[in-house]
Amino acid sequence: MPRQILYPELAALSLRTSGLSHLKQNVLMTYAIYGGMAHSVEVTAAELAGIAGVPAPHFSRTRRDLVAEGWLEFTHKEGQIKFFRLGVRATGRRVVVPLKRVSGRR
Repeated sequence: MPRQILYPELAALSLRTSGLSHLKQNVLMTYAIYGGMAHSVEVTAAELAGIAGVPAPHFSRTRRDLVAEGWLEFTHKEGQIKFFRLGVRATGRRVVVPLKRVSGRR
């Protein structure tokens, strides 16, 4: 009897990211769990690094790589803190209305 998948979007993300390193997969899954497939994750990189169980500099470097590769996208900034969500490559969805930049720079 086939098993029912409780979270098909997370299962699909897991399949899409199977070729990535474990750290990149871990970071993407952390964003998927905290922000879902569409929402920005408003938690600092240091907090997310603690949740993912990696040093903050490793987390930030990995996140930067994932942004450059299209797996994550910048959503907004509060002071010096940048926030991100899953990108088109991670969700497998085309963005109908792209985010507008609120502040002048990233």
